[in-house]
Amino acid sequence: MSEPPQDTPKPDSGWQPPDQRQEEAPASPERPPPYQGSYGGPPAQAAPAAGHHPGALPQAPPVPGYGPPGVPHPGFGGGAQDAVAGRGARLGAGIIDSVVLSVAAVPAVLFSIRWDRMRDSIESGEPVTNPLDLYNIPRLLAAYAVVFLLGFAYFTVLHARWGQTLGKKAFGIRLVRAEDRSAVSWGQALGRQAIVYGIGVTTGALNLLVPGAGILGLVGLLDNAWILWDDRRQALHDKAVKTVVVKATPWTPNPYARERSGS
Repeated sequence: MSEPPQDTPKPDSGWQPPDQRQEEAPASPERPPPYQGSYGGPPAQAAPAAGHHPGALPQAPPVPGYGPPGVPHPGFGGGAQDAVAGRGARLGAGIIDSVVLSVAAVPAVLFSIRWDRMRDSIESGEPVTNPLDLYNIPRLLAAYAVVFLLGFAYFTVLHARWGQTLGKKAFGIRLVRAEDRSAVSWGQALGRQAIVYGIGVTTGALNLLVPGAGILGLVGLLDNAWILWDDRRQALHDKAVKTVVVKATPWTPNPYARERSGS
């Protein structure tokens, strides 16, 4: 009895044994490459990337929008705008400084009052029509000059030495250079206060000498009001001498401490 005939593949039919077809078939997205490991053993590992050190922990990929790890996100302690002093803090510091200078001005004003003229008015019952009659004008001018010099020295010396007046210290803010946040120079402190007082004296004198010149007082208001819309909250006198008021937090360096230690 003869054996059944076997199917013999034709030479040009394209048929190949399974093992040979698996080795020669190219990898494609639809057909993954053949398994390179051994059955029952650990899975094959890919070759380490260039620059990879054995034993190093894998780095987590950066979160989109926040940059690589270790770099602070703007607005959370890392932005320059976040370090600028707030408008409310500057207003509160100015109020405290004004109260301090007003206390120093009280003795000078009391010294210029004509107490005899006030007593005569009270005893006679005649009102004083001109308020200036109650003051000794030369003494009053001398008193204003003393108050002016005290105020000028108060702001200039404290800013140049510590960057803080009593008001700024109470609200945790500090005056520094605008370009590098270092301590201001004596020239900057002098120039800054000269502009502030110069605007105040000029507008005050024009209001007294020129009728209807009250509109000029807006110049003084504009100087301080500039911080309301300025990006770095600088007043006009800050822009003129290139200074800026920043927050004096415990974790920020104090440039004035370095200046004093190096001198």
